[in-house]
Amino acid sequence: MWKRLALFGLIGALIYVAHVVVGGLLWPGYNHLQQPVSDLTATGAHDRSLLLVFTWAYACCSVIFAVSLLGYFRPLHRRLLTAGLILFLGVHILSLAYGFFPEDLPGAAPSFTGTMHIVVTFAIVPFTIVFPFMVWAGLRKLSPWRGFAVYCFITGAVIFVAGGTTTVLFARKLSYFGLTERINLGALQLWMFVISWRVFFRKENEPA
Repeated sequence: MWKRLALFGLIGALIYVAHVVVGGLLWPGYNHLQQPVSDLTATGAHDRSLLLVFTWAYACCSVIFAVSLLGYFRPLHRRLLTAGLILFLGVHILSLAYGFFPEDLPGAAPSFTGTMHIVVTFAIVPFTIVFPFMVWAGLRKLSPWRGFAVYCFITGAVIFVAGGTTTVLFARKLSYFGLTERINLGALQLWMFVISWRVFFRKENEPA
């Protein structure tokens, strides 16, 4: 069952990509290099109602996927791995709040929902940075997963560097904030896609 449910990670990653691409196409003048993804579903944003469908679909798929990973890897009894996957689940449970707390568009008066959007983001960031390293630590000594463990470490490093750069660019209102944010988020979505593919298509006689 857990193996089949892992497919939701692959589906969720594709939904996220579709959300960004479709949102950009529907919004004339939207700049992927300089605007955050959350602008697409901000209060007063173009086609917000439609794009929220993508947001909720992605969040639901991701939560199911995270739970499936916990179930799938449970027989390995690796504490660091389990802790990392719990953090991964926490990221997506917290992300459900984005549907209730949209961002304020630049120039708009600060609102309660916009402030909560920032609070949720600050809560998610440390989980997102830490969980790939914990998954790496939990898998690095397991022969069938050593290659993937290295990939987890690289993913964590990319998220750490891109996330830090994004924070600096945002705070100083510098250009290309959108680009570094997409590197950060893209690393997470690619990780989801890769491990979902790896688990779902694993041969039955292959060691877990």
